[in-house]
Amino acid sequence: MSRKLQQALEQQREYYINKLLLIGVYDSLVLDGMTMSELKTEYNYFFYDVPSKKVSPIKKA
Repeated sequence: MSRKLQQALEQQREYYINKLLLIGVYDSLVLDGMTMSELKTEYNYFFYDVPSKKVSPIKKA
């Protein structure tokens, strides 16, 4: 069981690294030093983060 888990984690890490390398934000040296949670956070930031829009009330004159 632990061998399958280790392989799954390695595949997931490789997936995140390949996707982040694809957009060219990081180089492989930086990505190799990141933890799994950091890779996931960066991946979600670049691929799923919707820019937040600041809502301001409309002032009537």
